[in-house]
Amino acid sequence: MESADAPAAGIVASPTPNCELWGVCQNDGKEVHLLTLTHEETGSLLKVCTYGATLVDLCIPNNRGTLDDVLLGFDNLKAYEEHGTYLGCAVGRVCSRIANAEFVLDGVVHRLPKNNGEACHHGGPVGFNSYTWDIVESTLSSVKLRHVSPHKDQGFPGTLTVTVEYALLPTDSGAVVLSIMFSATTDRKTVVNLTNHAYFNLAGINRSMAASLNQHLVSIDSGVYIPTDQTCIPLGEFRDVSDSPFDFRTPAQIEARIEVEDEQLAIAQGFDHNFALRETPQAAPKADGVRGGTRALGLEINSEGKWTRIREADAKVSEETSGRTVELYTEEPCVHFYTGNYLGNDPVGKGGFPIPRRAAFCLETQHFTNSPNERHFPSVELAPGQTWESRTVFWFSRPSGSGGLMSACCCR
Repeated sequence: MESADAPAAGIVASPTPNCELWGVCQNDGKEVHLLTLTHEETGSLLKVCTYGATLVDLCIPNNRGTLDDVLLGFDNLKAYEEHGTYLGCAVGRVCSRIANAEFVLDGVVHRLPKNNGEACHHGGPVGFNSYTWDIVESTLSSVKLRHVSPHKDQGFPGTLTVTVEYALLPTDSGAVVLSIMFSATTDRKTVVNLTNHAYFNLAGINRSMAASLNQHLVSIDSGVYIPTDQTCIPLGEFRDVSDSPFDFRTPAQIEARIEVEDEQLAIAQGFDHNFALRETPQAAPKADGVRGGTRALGLEINSEGKWTRIREADAKVSEETSGRTVELYTEEPCVHFYTGNYLGNDPVGKGGFPIPRRAAFCLETQHFTNSPNERHFPSVELAPGQTWESRTVFWFSRPSGSGGLMSACCCR
């Protein structure tokens, strides 16, 4: 909890050796910091930039014990400010597309800027990814960041105070576990739908990313997906995945599905769709006034303070060459599976490697796209006195053969 004499915005409350100055944000003039979080059990590293609350590097072991970076991104702040595909950042106030860049709340029409055809996309042209977030607190394995979005920011009502905590959690199995916890409050009724836009390639960041992405094996525990119109706005229906390329209930390689002749794949030039996750009972009733996540996370803390899995994952992706596997657990009702169809026009990526089209995949956990305009979707409304809370966990199992001691990390 912050004290009354908390430091000025953007400054670390208790400076730690893992925090360094990375530059100054052109948009808001604030100093941008880069923090390095460490997973004590494996030596894995997570690097977080305060610009856009961005996940920059995630270095985890392969089946030979080598730590490789599996996150798409850039080597410098300037590239993050110039790019347009949301690599690794926090997205808000409302992620995905809002049809016709408007919605009605309590009878009032709120008009938003259009930045994706006729839609408002990922919070508008100057969304949460365009600002430097303040550091609330940090440790060697976690950091909590905060952004305050003023009333009518990008047309949205209410002053929204958002925090996100990124943490590498201790586990009962030696897995590397990335936790993303969003929280938000408002001073007047508004709409909220927050996500992180991390792009993963489990084979590592190199010149063969487009080829290696095709070999990733994907499963999603979902029997329905949300089809879209020609502008990628949901049609408002839940469509059965059976007998379609969207059926990932049995694991399938991306390569085997992404070029199948299918109207929905043609519209999005690949996968760029909401999948409705199965309902799960809440482990305990939410406290009064708490909104956001609609499902049980599927993890718990054991008597030794270690996180452990208590149900099957919501999604799972593996890559054979590296031996890496990531399992997804979320409190959100939906995961948006995206295969980087619109990559290819960004600045040069990490290590001087170009970022080609379909270089990586995203598992964006969220409420459904265009929820403010679809009353039969779970609500994204938030009122004063309420708190929006939602956690997502990416569980990277220790690859077979990786052993206990990891070789030097390739990250900066």
